[in-house]
Amino acid sequence: MAAAFNMVDTALIIDTETDQGRDPRPIQVATINVATGFEWMKYFNSGRSISPVVIRVHGITDDDVAGLERFELEQFELPEYLIGHNVRFDWRVIGSPSAKLICTVRLARVAFPEWSAYGQSKCIEQLLGKGEASRMTIAAHDALGDARMCYLLYQACCERLEIALTDFAAAHAIANKANPVSKMPFGKYKGMPIKDVPISYVKWMLGNIHNMQPSLYSALTKRIKAEAAANAKESVDESVIK
Repeated sequence: MAAAFNMVDTALIIDTETDQGRDPRPIQVATINVATGFEWMKYFNSGRSISPVVIRVHGITDDDVAGLERFELEQFELPEYLIGHNVRFDWRVIGSPSAKLICTVRLARVAFPEWSAYGQSKCIEQLLGKGEASRMTIAAHDALGDARMCYLLYQACCERLEIALTDFAAAHAIANKANPVSKMPFGKYKGMPIKDVPISYVKWMLGNIHNMQPSLYSALTKRIKAEAAANAKESVDESVIK
């Protein structure tokens, strides 16, 4: 893993599989070096039982990781950029390291605005067609299989946007200019403008949903900041009146 992480002038495609839905810890981590195409994958023991719910998703059991070491971020040196589909989730899972994040969900929204959906398997289907995509997406929810799909999507986005694969600064700038969503896409307030969703629900979502789409995360955090600014202004106004 040191060889996969200790590098300069590149970025890593990263994907993880985890032990639980809440407070997830990594039990499988995979990376692909964008500059060289080098693939790396390893299993880890999180120090606790794997939830039956997530076992149904990725198929990794306690027996599969018995006796393995725990993932320790401090052992590795990361490059400047991490790339992933909903990359903020994987970034949190490995310990929120200091790195610039390039999300292929956001990048694909800019590169392929005509697409109807931006889940990773759906992106691959729209990119390759159902027949070819089905042969690739059969490996979904395996960290290396997902990383390979993400790498393919990243390559396609760069080609459509006419930027070099290794122009990470440009990819990062484009991804982070993608417009956040304006309405709740699911849940009890589905369809409601995010500016009107109760702030308590917004805070609950940010604290409890760990695999949130980056565009939704951006919109909710902006709502929190706007609410804090409004409360601060109200406090100032009240002090002036007094």
